[in-house]
Amino acid sequence: MNPRSVTLGLLVLLLLAGCRGGKDNREGESRESPAAAGSGGGARVESQAGVVLDSATERRIGLVLEPLRPSSRGTEIRLPGELIADPAGSSILRAPIAGKLVAAGHPWPSFGDSLVEGIEIAQVADARPLLVPRGGTVVKVMAQPGELVQAGQELLEIAEYNRPLARVAWRADAPATPPRVLRLSPLGSPEKEVSAHLVGPASEADPLTRREAWLYRAEVGWPGARPGNAIIALVPDPRGGRGEVLVPLGAVVQWESLAWVFVQHGRGHFVRTRVPTDHPTPGGWLVRDGVTARDTVVVRGAEQLLSEEFRARITVGEEVGE
Repeated sequence: MNPRSVTLGLLVLLLLAGCRGGKDNREGESRESPAAAGSGGGARVESQAGVVLDSATERRIGLVLEPLRPSSRGTEIRLPGELIADPAGSSILRAPIAGKLVAAGHPWPSFGDSLVEGIEIAQVADARPLLVPRGGTVVKVMAQPGELVQAGQELLEIAEYNRPLARVAWRADAPATPPRVLRLSPLGSPEKEVSAHLVGPASEADPLTRREAWLYRAEVGWPGARPGNAIIALVPDPRGGRGEVLVPLGAVVQWESLAWVFVQHGRGHFVRTRVPTDHPTPGGWLVRDGVTARDTVVVRGAEQLLSEEFRARITVGEEVGE
């Protein structure tokens, strides 16, 4: 046989073997891909990070899904404000005559103590015992038992905090006419929303924004409500716009200082989607972008899904050192 023919035949056989081996390797990689196998693994859909899970992994994680609901409140504007001292909510206990101040009926209070209206608190000389004029919290103590006081001298200042007074800074995008009723919440505690009624314009502009400000009185107080506390006022957005959806607290996970939810894209397939969290509300956030009321999100097990996503990246990605 011609040596040249033998050499050509061997080369053809080697080329065929190499092609078959490459095909087998690619098939093996495909079989090992978590996303292709349908088990827990990373996937990319519409340029968003996603996770594909089989039913066994879903049960192990304990996923709970929930369709998003449109907000019944409509769009709102959040206005900054603070609680201020309320002249109508404080009272002063004064000495009726000159003489020695003596505690009577009730221990002489200290700053921060609570007093009940009508209790006997002190006596000056031989005058009739002094009664607490209004219940509330002691905010100033201007005299002590045993001291000689003058007629009309201030002894105690008592303030009520059961209906706090708030000054709300008005922005250009807020309603031109302040609403008669709005909602207030302490800054950082959106779950403590209370209704507040318009009192009137503030005598001065807001000290921080230098904008026009309006006074609102809350219907009820909350623990720690004191002058100087920052609050948020929620008013209807006059510009309208498309509605918001309520994203539950348990649906949101934090990654790279951003908030995300896992939206279901078919059975066992979840896509991580960014959502804004600048509108907190009791039980979650009001969200206008990123998700809609047509979406179903993971409300329990989102943190585990995030772990599954990055575990899959390590499994199918390049190994360290390559």
